[in-house]
Amino acid sequence: MTPNRQHHTLTVIESPIVFPVLIALAFAPIVNGYAAERGTPVQEPVQVIAAYVRATYARDFVEAYRFISADDRKLRDLNRYVQQRGAFSGFILQAAKRLSESIEIKPAEQKVIGDRVHLLVKYRVPDTNKIASTVLNWDPYRVNALSPGEREQLLTVLEKQRQNGSLEMIEGEARFQLVKEGNDWRVFLNWASGVKIPMRLDLSKTADLEVAISKPEVTVQPGEIFEIGLKVKNKTKQIITVRIGHLVEPQANANYLDFVQCGFLLPVTIPPEQEQEYFGTYMLRGSLPEGARQLNLTYDFRILN
Repeated sequence: MTPNRQHHTLTVIESPIVFPVLIALAFAPIVNGYAAERGTPVQEPVQVIAAYVRATYARDFVEAYRFISADDRKLRDLNRYVQQRGAFSGFILQAAKRLSESIEIKPAEQKVIGDRVHLLVKYRVPDTNKIASTVLNWDPYRVNALSPGEREQLLTVLEKQRQNGSLEMIEGEARFQLVKEGNDWRVFLNWASGVKIPMRLDLSKTADLEVAISKPEVTVQPGEIFEIGLKVKNKTKQIITVRIGHLVEPQANANYLDFVQCGFLLPVTIPPEQEQEYFGTYMLRGSLPEGARQLNLTYDFRILN
């Protein structure tokens, strides 16, 4: 049986691992057939990637943390990393590991610069959206509540699909960067660079406002909170009511920016020729996919009266 396939091409400049479809689950591919036992030294860059992404795919983030560079780990300790990512445990972890056995990754291009290796890989990974119904939509509570017989049946289904090649696959490529630490290679995620969020004002729908923003851009770490202030002046001699919209791009990552407190989610009323100041507090979720280095936030202004 020939599975349906999609193809994706990814270029990740500063940090590896953004695999489409798998973003919500924080999954990633591995080298098929490579076994990375806990505590076993890993030497080759492609094997380190295999060990790291296998653990990431199964959401075994305690294991994945072992393969992250020391420079990155200085910025996020193990507990914070595991809590932010949301780890699997119990039988759902076992099922995710079984599914990972169907994934393949092949090195396509390798460049060594000093103590760094830049590696381009091509991957084939099961489409987790297509298999979601088999694993109860990846709901940890439901999967872990399965009886022993139901668990065995689920693993049998996954194994059968792996053997007969009926899993629907996604194909693509991604870039990784690794750094040499002693005798070992470690995945460099460049957490120190943070996530840039440039701000833009869209006043194209009104000429009656004068707006100033407190910061044109912020750089934050996933899990951090930041505040933005807007000074909005009504240039008319009439009271006006304004709706201030938020547009976060790219859309695939928009849900990772949360409003903690926002003084202008609802329409605001501004007296004639007066200026009002409004503040919004945001949090960038710690579960933001690795490799996401920028979100764009646009404030859209519309007069309602």
